Amino acid sequence: MDTLTTTFQWLPLYHLAVYLGLLAALGVSLWLARRWATSPVARGWLPIILRTVVLGVLVVLLLNPIRVSENRSPPKPAEVIFLVDCSRSMSLDRPLSRLVQVKQALEVTNRPFSGSVPPQIHQYRFGRQVLAAATPAELRAEDDATFLRESLERLPGRFGSDRPAGVIVFSDGRTEETGGFAEVAAAYRELGVPVHVYPVGDTNVVGDVAIQELVVPRHAPAGTRLPVRVQVGCYGMAGQRALVRVQSAAQPDAKPLAELPITLADTPQTHDLVIGPDLAGGDLVIEVPELPGEAVAENNRVPFRIGSGQKKLRVIYMEATTGQEYRFVRDALVEDRNNECLVIETAYQYTRPQRLQRVGDPSQGYPTTREELFSYDVILCSDIDRSAFTPEQLNWTVELVAERGGGFAMIGGVTSFGAGLWDQTVWDQIIPVDMSGAAPGSRGAGWAYTPFLVRVPAEAEQHPIWRIVDDPLRNREILARLPQFYGTNLVDRVKPGGTVLGVTDRQLPGAGGIMPVFACQAYGRGRTFAMTTDTTFDWGKDFERHWGENDNRYFRKFWRNVVSWLGENSAQGSRRLRIETDKQIYRPDQPIRVTVRAYDEKLEETTKYRLVAQLRSSTPQTVATEGQPEAPIQEIPLTAGSGDAEYRGELPAPSTKRLPVASDAASLRPLTLRVTAYEGSSVAAQVDVELQLLDDFAEFRDPRPDAQRLEQLAQASGGQVLHSPLDLTTLMASYQPAPGERTIWCQPLWDHPALWLFLLTLLTAEWIVRRKRGLM
Repeated sequence: MDTLTTTFQWLPLYHLAVYLGLLAALGVSLWLARRWATSPVARGWLPIILRTVVLGVLVVLLLNPIRVSENRSPPKPAEVIFLVDCSRSMSLDRPLSRLVQVKQALEVTNRPFSGSVPPQIHQYRFGRQVLAAATPAELRAEDDATFLRESLERLPGRFGSDRPAGVIVFSDGRTEETGGFAEVAAAYRELGVPVHVYPVGDTNVVGDVAIQELVVPRHAPAGTRLPVRVQVGCYGMAGQRALVRVQSAAQPDAKPLAELPITLADTPQTHDLVIGPDLAGGDLVIEVPELPGEAVAENNRVPFRIGSGQKKLRVIYMEATTGQEYRFVRDALVEDRNNECLVIETAYQYTRPQRLQRVGDPSQGYPTTREELFSYDVILCSDIDRSAFTPEQLNWTVELVAERGGGFAMIGGVTSFGAGLWDQTVWDQIIPVDMSGAAPGSRGAGWAYTPFLVRVPAEAEQHPIWRIVDDPLRNREILARLPQFYGTNLVDRVKPGGTVLGVTDRQLPGAGGIMPVFACQAYGRGRTFAMTTDTTFDWGKDFERHWGENDNRYFRKFWRNVVSWLGENSAQGSRRLRIETDKQIYRPDQPIRVTVRAYDEKLEETTKYRLVAQLRSSTPQTVATEGQPEAPIQEIPLTAGSGDAEYRGELPAPSTKRLPVASDAASLRPLTLRVTAYEGSSVAAQVDVELQLLDDFAEFRDPRPDAQRLEQLAQASGGQVLHSPLDLTTLMASYQPAPGERTIWCQPLWDHPALWLFLLTLLTAEWIVRRKRGLM
């Protein structure tokens, strides 16, 4: 606060005659005091002068002199309100959406203004309601309707004690309201608050074309022609010619797989295309090439996939034993055409850190990205040292099992289990046996080089991993003929949640008793397996070569069983559930009709499971409780009719408000249909299917901006039409701060310690003089 001026004023408490009388009385009193003095000493001038000064000061104080100081506070900046349209129509236009254009214009208000105090900005977003938006990140084109008039009516409730200097509306003018704007503008003019407008939107936009529905089969048997039914809607482009075509997503410039010329109409049209035999593999796109003057290009294309009748199971098999020992397991797996096997071996088995390399591509090893690892279903780790992996790779593997239903198996060797100190890594939680590693007194830290046989417990003979042949009696004989092993890692026990599949036939040195050799368990959504002995030469040389009928056929079937069981719940390769939906694109509240066929451990159709279908957001935004996924949007049981092998059910498509926006200009929102098969209380299989929800907004049906409405609003309220960031800068610079408040402070001079000290000094001096002269 600055002091501007300081002055003195006299504010007498009495009439002037009173003060003149006091002066006369003072003069007479002093004259008489000297005249009537009884001695020459008493008639001296010094005492009289001192008393005269004291009495004179008192008389002056009776005139009430006042010190007046005038202060002024700093200038008060003008207040301006920004009202930004955040409805879905603000996501239109290319290459910069309407909202991005607004944000770029708003950036100029963050730059310093030369000279005067910059105005104070209060920023709000509006659509269905008015909300404060302090940062640009809070400005998102996500409201499904625009209520401009209603927002302006509500805005004065946000004004402070002082009215703003102006309101600036940033919008394309699209709104479902039809009247009442003149009254609102008149009310703002009466308040003295002009409404300025900043119109945005490409005036060359004439309409829009959108794919509104898509019906395709999810699975395609080899050699069949596939029907594709698509519904195309348009606004403002009726009569124009367009092309509907199906393209390979990986080869957008290649010849279309199917195409159909059409004539657009004001009402939605349904068209049928046919994809030729064996052309529907991989990711596909159905699209209508963009026409001149279209507002939105993103809703002209929809990606989709038509899978084969049976998905391939993708396996990573890591083997440390050199000499192409990996061939036995790899050849066993790929004998089934529905299995793919990526083999990874060690460059040098006993170096630290260990380096992994892919067979056929030594420059690559274990997947180095989460996305690549998650494209596989099962991981087999045979005698690999933990130094070969980064902490991120270990964590991703646990996530693959726990969250995505993948499978994991650890196979024995001198760097496996506790001997490799795997109990000190995150993999310890997924391995189904306890291995106490280097802990004092542990028997799970080493291995035993000694021959032994494996005994399969009777209760484990029916486990799918041990189903070598279908005949139970013959299968039992085959299991009894498991060949001899020549060594094993030592472990403590099978974990409480695990299942023992095989144990040693005798006590091994250092084991402390009969020891588990084969074990498995469910972990999260996935499954894991442990084999403490080896599957390759040395410990498992007879197992890999001679378990069969003068061949290794049972060995090969065993490993196919292992990966099949481990991968049954994988999000990538589940073969236990086949799901069909009547469409791939839905509008809000449309029924989603679901048909599911379930398969048992033998991959034979069954209705013994309890099936539940859930709709979930494909991009969850919240977490219900720590460690728990977001609750589903919808959930229903699926039922199978009497004598029918198909499960059926129907869920209503949710409102778009319950799903996050995928991007600023996306008209399709991703949705996940999850079907889970329960056997009792345990999960037998789980599959996710991607669907899409159409943002069928009224604002998209007429995407043209309405600058005229905004201009009329500004004119009626006394505001301006701003056409560029420069206009906005000029307007903001024109707002002058209000002068600071003036404060006047008055202080009577008698209310000052120095004055009373002066009077006290004079009286004391007079007293001393009188004492020295003997007058007292």
